[in-house]
This record gives sequence, C-alpha cells and structure tokens, in this order.
Amino acid sequence: MSYGLFAIATLFVVFALVSKRLSTTAVTGPMLFVAVGVLVGSAGFDLMGAESSDRSISLLLEATLAIVLFSDAAVINSSNWREEASIPIRLLATGLPMTIALGFAVAALMFGDIGLWQAGLIAAILAPTDAALGQAVVSNPRVPQPIRQGLATESGLNDGISLTFVLIFLAGAEGAVEGGSFGAILSLLGQEILVAGVVGVGIGWVGGTALVAAARHGWVSPVWLGLGSLAIGIAAYGLAVPLGGSGFIAAWLAGLVLGRTTRDELEDVNAFSETLGTALTMTSFMVFGAVILGPILSGITWKVILYALLSLTLIRMLSVANAMLGSGLQPVSVLFLGWFGPRGLASIVLAGVVVESSGIAGADVIVTVAAITVGISVFAHGMTSWIGSQAYGDWWEQHSAGGPSVMEADDGSDVSAPHRFRAPGMEE
Repeated sequence: MSYGLFAIATLFVVFALVSKRLSTTAVTGPMLFVAVGVLVGSAGFDLMGAESSDRSISLLLEATLAIVLFSDAAVINSSNWREEASIPIRLLATGLPMTIALGFAVAALMFGDIGLWQAGLIAAILAPTDAALGQAVVSNPRVPQPIRQGLATESGLNDGISLTFVLIFLAGAEGAVEGGSFGAILSLLGQEILVAGVVGVGIGWVGGTALVAAARHGWVSPVWLGLGSLAIGIAAYGLAVPLGGSGFIAAWLAGLVLGRTTRDELEDVNAFSETLGTALTMTSFMVFGAVILGPILSGITWKVILYALLSLTLIRMLSVANAMLGSGLQPVSVLFLGWFGPRGLASIVLAGVVVESSGIAGADVIVTVAAITVGISVFAHGMTSWIGSQAYGDWWEQHSAGGPSVMEADDGSDVSAPHRFRAPGMEE
C-alpha cells in the first residue's frame, strides 16, 4: 500500500505547526509541498506508489482548479475595482493579451516543430498568475494597497480569461489534426463559452439570491452557509460539462456573480471554499512535485529552461511595462508588478489535464515547459516574496515621505484578497 496519504497528512501537520513563523521568511508553503513531493515521488523515495498517476490525480487537479477559480472570483469586489483601481484593468486588458502574444512568438521560434497552435497553448497556459506563490506580496501592509490590490485582482481574474485563449488554441490544435476549419473551431468554442456563461451566471445568481433570502429569515446555519456557497460553484461546473460547456469558466462566473449578489448581505460566505481551496492547492502542489515535476527533471533541455526563464522575466515584465505606460507609476513599482507574476496551479491543471488528456501532438513538450516554468516560479517567487515586499516597502516609505505619487498612494479601497493569500499574522 502506498505511503502517499501518510506523507501528505504529515506535511500538513508539520507546516501547520510553523505556518505563522514561516510567513515572514523566504520559505513558503508551495515550496515545501513541491520539494517534499519530488522527494517522495518516483524520482525520489517512491513512497507515493505508481497508482498516484492514475485518473485520481486528474480529478484532484480539476476539482482544485474549479474550487479555486470559484473562490477567487467570489472575493473580487466587482462593483469597485473597475472604478477605483486602474492597475488591475491595465494588467488584465493590456498586460495579459501582450503576455500571450509575446509568449506565443517566443514559443513559435523555440518550439516551432510542434505547431503554431501548440505554441499558442504554451503561451496561454503560462499567462495566468498565482498570488498564492508570493503571498507576502499581497498581504504585507507595507506594500501600497493599490499595488497589492492590482496583483490580487489580476490573479483572481486572469485564470478565467486565460482559459478562453487556451480553449481557442486547443480547439485549433485538435481541429488541425481532424481537418476542421477555423470557422468550425470558433463556432464550437463560442458554444462552449455560451453554455458556460449561461450556466455560471444563472446558478451563481439563483444560488446567491437564495442564500441571502434564507439568511435574512434565519433559516441557514453558519456551517451550511459555507457549504451551500461551495456547492454553488460545484453545481455550475457539474451542469456545464455535460451540456457541452467549460466547467472551469462556469465555476469562475458563478463565483463572480455569487460574490456580487452576497457581498453586502453575507459575511465570510466564501470562507469555507477558501479553506478547502488552500488544502487542495497544497495537496496539488505536492502531487505536482511527485507525479509531474520529479519524473521530467532528468530529461529537460536548455530550450525548456530558457523559455521558462523568459516567461517569468522578459515576457512578463515587458507586458506589464507596456500596460503601465501613462499610469504614473514609478519604475520601481512597475518592476515590482512585473516580477511578481508567479505561475502556479492554473498552469499545472491546464497543462496536465486539459492538454495532455486531449492527445494532441506535442502535448509532452507543452506539459514539460509548463511544469518547469511553474517549478522555477514556486522557488524563485517564493524565496523573494517576503524579502522583495519588505524592500519595496522600505522604498515606498522613503518615496512617500517626499509626497506620494498618485497611483501608489493608498486610495482606501478594499483589496479583498482571498484569505488563502494572507500570510498568518499579517492581517491588516
């Protein structure tokens, strides 16, 4: 019998004992869980067993991404961020498309032999960011609030947006194999998104409205309020898939609508979803290290490493710099936003589940590039998140003493960062 369950549970206990202490160090949860995963996986002591790579791993990753998409979207203050914070708008409307475009161009040059659609998949899979990998950046109160809000909101919303591009490139790759036309690809994609939109918005609104009504009448207990909220996201995913829609987009939209519907009525309605999302995320990082990252480490090439480094640095930073033109941000702030765009859970799931299960040509290359990029990001962004946020905080204190610039100044709006992004003991 595999020792995998014992290893995962033990690591959870150990990390729980020191979680608050580690929150102000260069060691993060994702770093530990990925490292231990590599050690206990087939590339290390092989404690998790061969059965760890079966369909159960895909189910874990799919469930984790659906719940995280739902819970992240639910805490975004959609009524305020468009009006009060231009940073997330710039990052999502300009920075994200440019990240995909630059990533596509570089991937086409470096991995052109696998096909242009596949190059697009690499770019789109590595476009979404994961603030959980650098939690100190969005939880450290010394970092100006608009900067933290921008990064937290970007992370909460770009998963769902990037997924649309992934579906386009995936449909193209599959259509190229099957001889389908581009028009047919777009038609199928439109149908998939339309179904997901109707299901996600509908279930999110009906479920959120019902929870608010039940709470007003005192019919729902606090425990079941959290369970009911989570069930709304799961229901959206579970209905969209058999109807031919994207379950991930449906769950994401359900979270957005639920958050908007319940925000002024219910407190901490999403707390249980966030807690469960944290547990599943850490488990997924450990499984990622054991089943995906560890086994491919011995066979990686210089091209894969180079692309990973370019994706985390030049591609991301140029896109952010372009998005921030005319914003009034100081160069230090633009550099800070550019560096702290870690790649994490969404990239793992989109590569390991969506792409690999499709059976398209070049899937192994796509998964390898995504895995190495995420692996480097886990440690590079994890080790620099606390140190970087403190250094940026020092700069901000000196800069603001002489009169703050408009964009970095605290505008008093609510960051609404998901609880899973907050380091213990660092709440404002």
